[in-house]
Amino acid sequence: MKEKFYLILSIVSLLIVFNGLVFAEDQQDCFSSSLHHTGEGMRYWYEADDGFMAITGIPYSQLGCKNCHAKGCGDCHLEKTDKGLVYSLEKARNRKTCLKCHAREKATFKMDRDRNTVGVHMEADMTCADCHTPREAHGDGTFYHSMRQPGVMDAACTNCHTNESEDYPAIPETTSHTIHKDRLACNACHVQNTMSCYNCHFGELAKTKSKPKSFTTKVKDFLLLVKFRGKVTSGTIQTLVGSKNEPFITYTPYFTHSVMGEGRQCEQCHATEAVKTLAAAQEFKPATYQNGSLDFYKGVIPMAPDLLNWPYLEKKEGKWVPFEPTVKPLVQLGLYAEPFTRDELKKLEEPQTYE
Repeated sequence: MKEKFYLILSIVSLLIVFNGLVFAEDQQDCFSSSLHHTGEGMRYWYEADDGFMAITGIPYSQLGCKNCHAKGCGDCHLEKTDKGLVYSLEKARNRKTCLKCHAREKATFKMDRDRNTVGVHMEADMTCADCHTPREAHGDGTFYHSMRQPGVMDAACTNCHTNESEDYPAIPETTSHTIHKDRLACNACHVQNTMSCYNCHFGELAKTKSKPKSFTTKVKDFLLLVKFRGKVTSGTIQTLVGSKNEPFITYTPYFTHSVMGEGRQCEQCHATEAVKTLAAAQEFKPATYQNGSLDFYKGVIPMAPDLLNWPYLEKKEGKWVPFEPTVKPLVQLGLYAEPFTRDELKKLEEPQTYE
């Protein structure tokens, strides 16, 4: 009887070890091709024909950015305890673990706290892992060029906000949720504003080796609207300046994690100053330089790249000051961003009242 017990125990142990090794190997194969590990999303858009490398001439492999990406499981799971180093699922689910690399989100949450505009998900003390799945973080074995490719992201508002859910509010059948049909993403109305580290100067970065010293300011005053796969969604910008003051800007769909429970009202998007100016095919300045600082437009800005005139700055005697570019800015529509058409701007120009 005892011999039979040990035989069964040995077989079970071997199966556990064997299956564990296979599982670990599969996970490692997935992770090695994941965006978390490869950083391919950054490289792909940076080295695109209309990417910033067209100005710098430096391949992504020679930039310090490549060092920010996860090298292995330990980057997120390895935890120091009184008993030594252990692999921890709890640590990987901790928001602080994500924010040590995702600096823009960390800055977003800090700015929201300072302004007393904390988003509903943060108020509920949700973590990144409540929306983002292990498959997103570990990869699925497919080599992707961008997080915006089909099949990369699992997170979606409608994963939780359903009529069947007992834990989260369902999406109500209000006019604002039905009139746009399937042409408007939740982000367009429920994201407070756009987060951007504005005017990153490559010359200053090369000189100081410091990212914080290389950009002018963190801005979170306006909401940029872009289209993605034909649907209007929230976005962001990144203005950059080459070492010889060559101007560059990229427009991308982007989810700034500042979510409002109550959506934006109709008149906050329709017939605004920005919309009227752009619909008239006139140049709109989203920011002005006054009294030694940048003052940004407070409101919604539809993405019409040919008509948006962003200021560019350089550092002189330790202070950021605007300069007039001698060449036209290189404009990139990154992460498959699509601009608003003239007809769409005309429709936005029509006054609408929230009732």
